[in-house]
Amino acid sequence: MKLKTLILLAVLFSISTTAFGQKEPVKTPGVPNKPANVTKLEITPSAAKTPTVQKILAKYVQAIGGKATNEKIKSRIMKGTVELAPMGVKGTFEGFAAAPNKSVTTMSLTGIGEIIEGFDGSTAWSVNPISGNRVKQGEELAQTKIIYNFYREINLDKLYQKMELKGVEKVGANDAYVVVGTPDNLPPETFYFDTENGLLLRQDMTLTSPEVKTPTKTFFEDFRDVDGVKLPFKTRTTLPQFEVITIFTEIKHNAAVEAAKFAKPKE
Repeated sequence: MKLKTLILLAVLFSISTTAFGQKEPVKTPGVPNKPANVTKLEITPSAAKTPTVQKILAKYVQAIGGKATNEKIKSRIMKGTVELAPMGVKGTFEGFAAAPNKSVTTMSLTGIGEIIEGFDGSTAWSVNPISGNRVKQGEELAQTKIIYNFYREINLDKLYQKMELKGVEKVGANDAYVVVGTPDNLPPETFYFDTENGLLLRQDMTLTSPEVKTPTKTFFEDFRDVDGVKLPFKTRTTLPQFEVITIFTEIKHNAAVEAAKFAKPKE
């Protein structure tokens, strides 16, 4: 059961990180809350010969099309294929998303069946043959809010109270700035930004569910321009047990998506 849960988490994350990820505040036990009208970003200065975190993030926003162009996108429809290597599990998916933070994804995986995951902006729900129909709570809900917010990529500088530049590492043949962001009530996440073009090449995080938590590494590849926004059409999410390869075959922007599509199904 834990392995199947990991498969589900990894597939959903691989699909979702192309389009989502902004974080909403979550209270951390034992940590005093800041006033609601105050946003503070604590950033550790980098070495003199490297850019600051602010400059790295600003370059990333420009690399994916700029803030204004991204904000013109109000909805996204995605289709594609999924493969679990070396397990031989394959499938297809279709996803709908709408600003500011609504999403629903339907997947069909061989040997597993049809899986539907949704978020209406407040309630995250799942319909699948692995864990049954349920509503997400606690850390799992907090992580869903991070993954499914529509404008994540242009707001990374507002999502974490602390962001630290840890140095430069290789991601494949490319040099990348390593930036660690610490969200509330969840483990830190690590971002790897290409030192030359500014794009996000890799993201490390811990996926969570009621049954299991596991570290993942997601690699973003095959960047293409869609309506002025640069998106990865291929992602590879590696876990200790397997790798999820997601290929996007179609991405459309600003098509009409009814709000009812994101609602939790009636039982």
